[in-house]
Amino acid sequence: MHTVPPGEPRETRATLVAELHRLEDQLQRTQGRLFALGGESLPGIHLVIDTAGRHGLLPAARVLEVVRMVQTHPLPGAAPHVRGTFVCRGAPVIAVDLSVLLGAGTEPTLESQIVILAGSPPVGLVVDRVARLVESPKLYEGDVAAGTPEDWRGSPLVAGLCVDGGEVMPVLDPAPLLAEFQGRSA
Repeated sequence: MHTVPPGEPRETRATLVAELHRLEDQLQRTQGRLFALGGESLPGIHLVIDTAGRHGLLPAARVLEVVRMVQTHPLPGAAPHVRGTFVCRGAPVIAVDLSVLLGAGTEPTLESQIVILAGSPPVGLVVDRVARLVESPKLYEGDVAAGTPEDWRGSPLVAGLCVDGGEVMPVLDPAPLLAEFQGRSA
């Protein structure tokens, strides 16, 4: 058990959650500035996710864990893209079906995976699979609006574009999705 030394302020869960949100916002702004500056590559390791025939990059720094598809329990009043909740390592997680969010609406299979994102509450993106990891993907050079793959156009999750193996893929920022659930308990 962690004890606080005498005289030091005790951190509360609310304080730590607020700090996490501040850091997530700072990460989003910094990543946006990196995209704006351009350059050769986007630093860091990224997961290549596949869902409903679409491919995207998700910063590994935003990911807590990847698990196999599990049964979820309905979340009353939730949007159609919310599959429900489940418990992972003793903590409740809100499962969001990325294919439904993107308008494809394909049903996940038993081989589907859930990418659990850091946040409060934790949110899990249901995807067909995590295909591989990519380190420092090459930034896309050109008009981002024109270069965005058609299936991703208009998605608030698209933060920028990178190229991997000749394929232009969006780099996903889960902040808009996480904001949807802030203050809601799974």
